[in-house]
Amino acid sequence: MYSEAFCKVYNEFGWNYFPEAFGEQLLLWIEENHAVVRTSLDLACGTGVLCEILHAHGIQAAGMDLSEGMIAIARKRSPAIAYEVADMVSYRPQKSFDLVTCTGDALNHIISLANVAQIFHNVYGCLNPGGYFIFDLLNEKEVPPGEPIDLDFSDTVKAQFQITQDGSGLICLKTAVWENGKLQFEETIRETVHDREAVCALLEQAGFQLLQCSHQLSRQADGQAATWYVIAQKPQ
Repeated sequence: MYSEAFCKVYNEFGWNYFPEAFGEQLLLWIEENHAVVRTSLDLACGTGVLCEILHAHGIQAAGMDLSEGMIAIARKRSPAIAYEVADMVSYRPQKSFDLVTCTGDALNHIISLANVAQIFHNVYGCLNPGGYFIFDLLNEKEVPPGEPIDLDFSDTVKAQFQITQDGSGLICLKTAVWENGKLQFEETIRETVHDREAVCALLEQAGFQLLQCSHQLSRQADGQAATWYVIAQKPQ
């Protein structure tokens, strides 16, 4: 669960680059594959950036997130989009969708593969026949421990990030933010790197047809991302 301070920094100081880039590639993928997407749900939607992109292209978008702070910001940004606060391990929406997404390595926050399997079961249940489930996974090469990274969000707001691993092998992203030289908050987020073959097997056990697991979402993408993009479909 992200703190209120982290949500504020996330929204105000430019952490939207990933959902914006993903949204652009997702729209290309929809076009390339002639996919019919009228409704969508974004799991762990954060501040709703991806929902906004899809909504702007005529898709009836919805989003959910565990963080009340993220959802409060999303609702303020786009009151026309339906957002819910929920835990995606137990979340079972009443509506069905043509597309469900889960990006920004949100599934890597789910440490237990049993819980990942439950999420897949829930998603399968809320997809229309022929609907798509698209998500990303951290690649172990994407998150090597390293030295702290300093960023200047503005003349007065500075941040520092550092990736480490704890004794159990979990990835720890430590974030600290200063404003006018005064420490505003520190936060550590823990994730795990799931074995992609195990994840793909869980998808098939849930009933999905695995369409793609690669470093690119759209065929028009430049180069290769360090993230795995997984595309699964509920059979007609």
